[in-house]
Formats: sequence, structure tokens, C-alpha cells
Amino acid sequence: MNKTYKISFRTQIKASKSLQKLHDCLKQLNVKHWAYDFQEFLLTLTSELPDFTRIQLALRSAGYVCHFIKLENMDEANGLSLG
Repeated sequence: MNKTYKISFRTQIKASKSLQKLHDCLKQLNVKHWAYDFQEFLLTLTSELPDFTRIQLALRSAGYVCHFIKLENMDEANGLSLG
């Protein structure tokens, strides 16, 4: 079973960028759950992809400026031991 990671980036969505473009970019990375906090400019993803740099590069390629903040193993956060 794959581990699930919660990945947070600080970013601003400029007027020229749309949430649909962001959604399409994340869908290509198989990111199934994501949320954006418009007050904090915080994008939070839930993904089975442990390498946040791959997500960060894809977002930057799509024109988003993203500063990595945190990677959290959700399996460990929930007290599960699957290994």
C-alpha cells in the first residue's frame, strides 16, 4: 500500500492564472485532493507522491510560484504502521 503525504506550498494565484489551470496541473501528477486558502495563499495537497520537488517543478512550469513549506506523512500522523 502506498503512503499518503500532505504537502504544503505557499503560492499566489495571479489574475492571469486560473484555478482550472492549477487543477489540470495537479491532475497530471495524480494529486487527488487539494485545497487552497485564499487568505494565507497556502496550497495543500494530499498525494501518494513523496517527492515534493516533482510537484513543485510542475507547478512552476505551469507558471505558479510555489515555495515549499511542509511534507507530512499522513500514515505516521494518524498513528498507523503499514510497513
